[in-house]
This record gives sequence, C-alpha cells and structure tokens, in this order.
Amino acid sequence: MFSTLMATVSIQVVIEAIKALATRSRGVEFDAVSLSCVGVAIVVKFCLYLYCSALRKYPTPRILAMDHRNDVAFNSFGLVLGALGAYVLWWLDPAGAILISLLILRTWTSTALEHISYIVGKSADPFFLQKLTYVALTHDSRITEVDTCRAYHSGNNFVVEIDIVLPPDTPLNIAHDIGEALQIKLEKMDEVERAFVHIDYESIHSPEH
Repeated sequence: MFSTLMATVSIQVVIEAIKALATRSRGVEFDAVSLSCVGVAIVVKFCLYLYCSALRKYPTPRILAMDHRNDVAFNSFGLVLGALGAYVLWWLDPAGAILISLLILRTWTSTALEHISYIVGKSADPFFLQKLTYVALTHDSRITEVDTCRAYHSGNNFVVEIDIVLPPDTPLNIAHDIGEALQIKLEKMDEVERAFVHIDYESIHSPEH
C-alpha cells in the first residue's frame, strides 16, 4: 500500500513537471522561510532515519527507514536543483523533479515486487533450508533422518514444515516430546513465524500433504 501511494505521487509530480516544462513555468521563488522549512524537514527526516534504522529487524521500521533515507537524499538534491532553477537555468527545477520522481518510482516499484513475492508464499533459499535440516537432524540423537524440509514466506518470516524419522519402536510419549521440542526450537529462530513438525517411522512412502 505504501509503495502504491508513493508511486502514484511520483507519477503526479512527473506530470506536473512536464506541464511546467511545456509552459516554461518559473516555479516558486526561494526565500528564507521556504529554505528553512526544507532544511528543518531534512534534519528531522535524517533523525527519523537513524531511529528507524536501529529497529530495522522489524518490517515496518525497515520500510520507514528506507522512506526517510530517500526523503533526505531527494530533498537535498531537489533543494539544489530548485536553487539552480531559480537563479541559473529555469528548466533545471522541473527536469530535476522528473529525475527524482522516476528514481522514487523505481525504488518503490522494486520494493513492491519484492514484498508481493513474500505475500504469495515464496520458498526459502537453499541455504536456509540446509540450516533448518541441520537443526532438525542434530536436535536429538534418536532422529535418524529428515524426510522433508519446506519453508515458505508468510510475510517477511517463514512457515516451516519438517518431517523427521524416528525408530519404529519409539514410544509415543517420547516421540511427542522430541517433535514438540524441535518445534519450539525452530520457532525461536528469528526468521521462523510458525513451525510444523511431522513424525514418521520410515521415509519410503509418498510425501505427505
């Protein structure tokens, strides 16, 4: 939603900048008040960027940190181009607005595409699957093998499904405790939202659903 909003605003700025170029509009005049407001906004945005960056392990502050970083860079760049447009070449201001808006549009479009893949359940990378398999296999000496290991996105974190194999004569209470302990261990990992552990006594059957 945030990416869509920022992309829409960027497109609107591009449209207005093209109109300004077509009509040779000189834009707004620079004065002490407007310069002070932009300067204060840049400083405040930079402080917010530092604050959100300290909490970037959470998805919302990470997105806000990126937005504040973009605002600091683009507002500073826009301030320079606006001054040049007011006192040097008039077309630098709308041309700079188009350039900045296209950069913002590209940034938020790539962010939207990245998070769409998380929403639709993108599979984890092979390294993370290997890590999960190792954790499961070394969890208890009575686990003879890991039959299946799956992990797919549920937002920024993963839902994990693991099938472990125990000896056929393992008592039910012991099998239950091993599986539950493994589930708790997996869910303590920062990347794991929810873990499901299935216990079996052999691995030659068709995959479970």
